[in-house]
Amino acid sequence: MNNGTHQNGTRPSAVAPAHDEQALDWDALAPRVNQALAQPLRPELVARRSGRGGRRFRYLEGHSAIDQANQVFGYGGWGYELIGEVQLRSIESTEPRSGELRRSCAYSATVRVSVPGAPSRTDVGFQPVTDESAEAHETAYKGAVTDALKRALRSFGDRFGNGLYGDPPATATPSQPTRQPQPSPAAPPADRERRPSQPPAARPQSAPPSRDDEDARQLRAQLIELSQMQGFSEQQVREAVRRKTGRELDQLGVAELNPLIASAADKLERRQTAHQG
Repeated sequence: MNNGTHQNGTRPSAVAPAHDEQALDWDALAPRVNQALAQPLRPELVARRSGRGGRRFRYLEGHSAIDQANQVFGYGGWGYELIGEVQLRSIESTEPRSGELRRSCAYSATVRVSVPGAPSRTDVGFQPVTDESAEAHETAYKGAVTDALKRALRSFGDRFGNGLYGDPPATATPSQPTRQPQPSPAAPPADRERRPSQPPAARPQSAPPSRDDEDARQLRAQLIELSQMQGFSEQQVREAVRRKTGRELDQLGVAELNPLIASAADKLERRQTAHQG
């Protein structure tokens, strides 16, 4: 977690007070985008294919992922780039039964997705070559790039099919209905008078804060500290968060606070550099 320190481990010193409150308009995702990301993936967009062991796998096709990005971020509101070259890799495997050595090849690619207001997302895609024809190599080459793009977009959540990865949740078997205990007949008044009074029921203990709650609390304090080092008060920070996200600072979780922290630290470092120059 970014703790407001430079890479050499020293904490940045305070800079001259900032008079432009627009400096607190962090480059965070707009409320509209956050609301769109919170929506579930539509079932009709989920494709299925056969895989190892006769299993059926769910996935999001490349064109569907791009359509989702255009809808969520807006046309021109996002982009992606190929990092480095698409690599052709040789793969050796051994047939378990015969022990025969098999050779195949596949393409791998690295793609970076950029969305204003969020850290860039980078991931690697992989696509095997089905045969030695030029068409098969072209398909695998493009497929590796598409796979990397989908995997990078997947980090934005279920709207891009993140929930499709991994094993599906086990289906709970319906349990037999249990017979509700019948209330016992009320005791006669005389018996109730002789019955000792029951101690008051213990109040339920509140659950300790979760790890995410504690991380979010520390991130809020860090955001206030970074902003104060630029000359802003805590009240100004809270107002800027409300203006930017449409929510209160104390309502933001880790995923929403991280881009604000990154932007605040970046702006502080730029202001320090300009001040020292």
